[in-house]
Amino acid sequence: MPSTPDILWYIGANDGEVPWDPRHRFEPSFAALREQARTLDRLGFHGALTTAREAISLVADTERLRFVVPEYPGVKPPVLLAEEAQVFDQYSGGRLIYNQVNGADPVLARYGSFHSKAERYAVSEEYWKLVRRLYLDDTDGYEGTYFGYGPRYKPAIAGPRQPGGVPVWGTGASPEGIAHAAQVLDAYLMFMSPESAMDALFTKVRKASADAGREMRFGVLASVVVRETESAAWERFEWQLSQTSPESVLATADRNLTSFGFPPLADLTSEDRQVQARIDALRAGRLPTRAELEYAPNMAAGLTTWTGAEPPFDVAGKGTGNYLVGSADQVADRILGMSENLGIDIWILSGWPLIDEAKYVADLLFPRLGVTTTPDV
Repeated sequence: MPSTPDILWYIGANDGEVPWDPRHRFEPSFAALREQARTLDRLGFHGALTTAREAISLVADTERLRFVVPEYPGVKPPVLLAEEAQVFDQYSGGRLIYNQVNGADPVLARYGSFHSKAERYAVSEEYWKLVRRLYLDDTDGYEGTYFGYGPRYKPAIAGPRQPGGVPVWGTGASPEGIAHAAQVLDAYLMFMSPESAMDALFTKVRKASADAGREMRFGVLASVVVRETESAAWERFEWQLSQTSPESVLATADRNLTSFGFPPLADLTSEDRQVQARIDALRAGRLPTRAELEYAPNMAAGLTTWTGAEPPFDVAGKGTGNYLVGSADQVADRILGMSENLGIDIWILSGWPLIDEAKYVADLLFPRLGVTTTPDV
């Protein structure tokens, strides 16, 4: 049997039965976030991808859960981020992971960062090397290409320290992004795509990492609908689509496409006939059908809470919003098969409502994946 992958989930305020449609969202609250964290910790998830705004405030509600916190390199001074990481690990016992986010130009401009894409990778490489050094209590001053600071003069923040520094996870598919990943990342992530596409990219990253004398782990992000039977899983997937207004998807489609450098929907084309059918459906003002979305057995393009910022239904080939849909045996077979074939160590899964779908995953998938669970009491 393949080795057991680490299974992570999401913690987020944007939640509900169909949270990408404003009509079906839950009212956000801090109490809801705390309940998400407690539930994931109790169920035995390895960790959760969340946001920097609330992660440290959830530490006291958990005992084992690791927190994957997104950070844009350079937005905070490296000394500040290293000190924040030390405090987080002091209170959590060393459960912090950083998700290194390169970001799109409009997002970074909001934070006052205006580097070109190529320069952002150079900034990031210098930044994370400094953060690691500072987190591990280096006290010397530094003057580099993009950052500089004086020597530390105050007592160090109490430990523990994670060996080698806080793990940094992230992505990057361009040649520059792959070269950056090989120098910086401890785990390389990508959204679930057809297996051949994932294999091609992972192979490039593994070679770049080996050439740099480094090893890294590999992870996949995917949404999931798992039930006792395949028909029940597809019924849930299609019900969520039926509750989604096309207007809510189309309202941001052009903005999301162009922010990532793609043409607007009216000009977008694909050589993949199935993807082109999705594009044509959106142009006609309707949502794609299951036949247009299911691109492999138990795999389909869908919508997620980040559809408000990403191209919908994977029309741009980024993998965002791709789902595993099926019975527990089917979904477990897909995860274990891809993990073995592609060398995947980490799965960051999601489904909505977050707590309800996490319980389905823990109940139905964990035993089949070899994940040790904690009874839901």
